Amino acid sequence: MEPAIPLDTIYTADEAAERLRLTNRALIKIAREYGYCSRSGRDYLFSEADLLAIWQALREPAKSPKPPPVKPSISDHRLYENLVRLTAKKKALGRKQRP
Repeated sequence: MEPAIPLDTIYTADEAAERLRLTNRALIKIAREYGYCSRSGRDYLFSEADLLAIWQALREPAKSPKPPPVKPSISDHRLYENLVRLTAKKKALGRKQRP
């Protein structure tokens, strides 16, 4: 026969809710959603492991870092003007032309 594993402290819903600083209703709702409770008739019972698991389920996820700011793209009109200006022939500044 296997050696018996000692059972943690067992809490009632009132004791567990007080320990986690929740209302009974909120505790039971979370516990049933994640399966972290036991029932004996109408009573909900919680082990230390259940309370720890509920606490982990309540933890806020880490915030993801903000993405770098996006540089606005140049408008088509401004792009066209820049291309025209860059490709235009420049007037010669050398000798004056004869009439």
